[in-house]
Amino acid sequence: MNVVVVGGGFAGVKAALELAKRQVGKITLISDEPYFLHHATLYATATGKNTAESVISLKDIFAEYPHVTVVDDKITSIDPARRLIISTKKQYKYDEAILALGSVTTYFGIKGMQQHAYGIKSLSEIHAFKEHIHSELVHKKLDKEYFVIGAGPTGVELAAALQEYLQYLITAYRLPARRVKITLVEAAPRILPHLSETAAKKVATHLDKLGIRVLVNHRVMALSKDAITIEGQKIHTKTAIWTSGVANNPFFDAHQDVFHLAKDGRVNVSTHLEAAPHVYVIGDNSTAPFSGTAWQALAQAKYVAKDLARIHTKQPRVAYHPRRSMVGVPVGQDWGYVEAMNLYVAGRTGAFARRLMELHSYTQLIKYRKAVALWRAHDIPHVDA
Repeated sequence: MNVVVVGGGFAGVKAALELAKRQVGKITLISDEPYFLHHATLYATATGKNTAESVISLKDIFAEYPHVTVVDDKITSIDPARRLIISTKKQYKYDEAILALGSVTTYFGIKGMQQHAYGIKSLSEIHAFKEHIHSELVHKKLDKEYFVIGAGPTGVELAAALQEYLQYLITAYRLPARRVKITLVEAAPRILPHLSETAAKKVATHLDKLGIRVLVNHRVMALSKDAITIEGQKIHTKTAIWTSGVANNPFFDAHQDVFHLAKDGRVNVSTHLEAAPHVYVIGDNSTAPFSGTAWQALAQAKYVAKDLARIHTKQPRVAYHPRRSMVGVPVGQDWGYVEAMNLYVAGRTGAFARRLMELHSYTQLIKYRKAVALWRAHDIPHVDA
């Protein structure tokens, strides 16, 4: 069996690993980056922590799996009739294809947002953000008000970590004592709108203790080089970080002759996570229940590998049955919130539980000893941009 996996995120990498372990045949993993990004820790990398905890070479991940070929490429189309995945470089023949392309950022048409907002979803975005922080705070020594737009888990994590990072820079560079102001802006009626109301209340209380201003039911209307407009009020700032808004990868919209899309743009899939004959779609791209988190991506990848192994060995297929995943949000140093199955822990215990979640996610992709080393990189002191 020749399996082509497209996507170097949690879903794609895990699918290739599980297939290799089951020795179902030849596996080709196509990714447009030579590394895997651990998105759960990008907030920390963006605020001065060691890059090692967020970036893992794909060649290192698959070093012990000779049946997996990692290809640096970007696909442009798919031809299910001929079972071909096509890029600008070549064509890839497959018996089975697994597409896990991930999501892309959308700015909801907000004027100036794409041009002037900073992001933390890629290494290039993080580098630009950290350079900007150093330029504005360290070199120009400006008093600042910083805006984090979007109060989902990423926005909450970043706002709390940014508060600590700015104070670290002020101390490390012996800057004049000053009060930095961070505002977290959310258009929904509460922060963490996709988590429980308990999560929103507990985390909002802790953000207040950290001195972070939270604005809910507030829409950002425009962003320029030196000002942000919120609910009609124009406020001076040179730093706004966009953590809100994702859309399905445009590859699927461009191939609606192959894929049937839901109203939100994601791909409708069968109970076996297939979008077309011999084509699986998993991770953020899929309409499978609860999709959109790393844990669901891992679960779907494991299922697809098992399903293909059953096909390969001519065993009966079993439908995919998703389950809700544990959710954890770090909120500053030694404080976190984790919930699962209507239970939660918060505070230091929540922080510890969230750290254990991160360790477990590393072990899903790499050997335990290496996973521990990357996990511990988080505790290395702040480093300069």
